Amino acid sequence: MRYLLAIAAVLALAACGNSRDEPNGSFLDPVCMPDGSVVYRQYPNSSGTFDATQASKANCPWNRGKAQG
Repeated sequence: MRYLLAIAAVLALAACGNSRDEPNGSFLDPVCMPDGSVVYRQYPNSSGTFDATQASKANCPWNRGKAQG
């Protein structure tokens, strides 16, 4: 029974992963806005596009040091 619960939890977390390619983050490796806030899902604007995507992995505080060196 414990193994079944563990497998169900892993599958649930995997399903939360790449639900969208924009901003292309996952539960364990999210992307962040320029102010450092975490973004898991982006919603389209009123015209249905994702033109102004500002979220990226480089904006996350834990990735800022890696990009420089």
